[in-house]
Amino acid sequence: MIRRCPQCGTAADDKYGFCYKCGYEFPKIEVDPDTCQSCGFHNPPEADYCVKCGAPLVFKQQFEKTSTTNLGPIVIQKEVVQRPPEQRQNRTSRWLILFGYIFSILGGVIGLIIAIYLSTRKDPVARKHGHIQLAIFIFYIALILILYATGNIPADAIAQYKQILSGNFTRI
Repeated sequence: MIRRCPQCGTAADDKYGFCYKCGYEFPKIEVDPDTCQSCGFHNPPEADYCVKCGAPLVFKQQFEKTSTTNLGPIVIQKEVVQRPPEQRQNRTSRWLILFGYIFSILGGVIGLIIAIYLSTRKDPVARKHGHIQLAIFIFYIALILILYATGNIPADAIAQYKQILSGNFTRI
């Protein structure tokens, strides 16, 4: 708080307790930190500014600074969690997971093979992605069966597909 020295008239900060020009000792002021120094209004304890006039509660801020400076430094430690070797994912399984999704979405047999391979691994991440890829295949099979049962896919299309797979395809 800035006070005017009664001896020399110099404006001085009274946080030191004396005038820095002439050495006059300021009398100590006992104040409530919740009372505004500008208007004298008593504020609630959680207020940082006066509720009536909006002036900052200077003594409250000084009390908070002195109370927090007595505390020790805040130390934040970051824990580095190492996965056990059986849970680490290598590059091969990452590529297999990627290609498994590509081929399972395209509906190929290679995607089914990769999905079965991944679902039999010990790595829980690879096993989870293998199960998801198998679920994609089950969805495709269910979709084809529904379309066949409703007549949207003719039986000739399935017969032609079987001929393509066996290599005996002839154009009509």
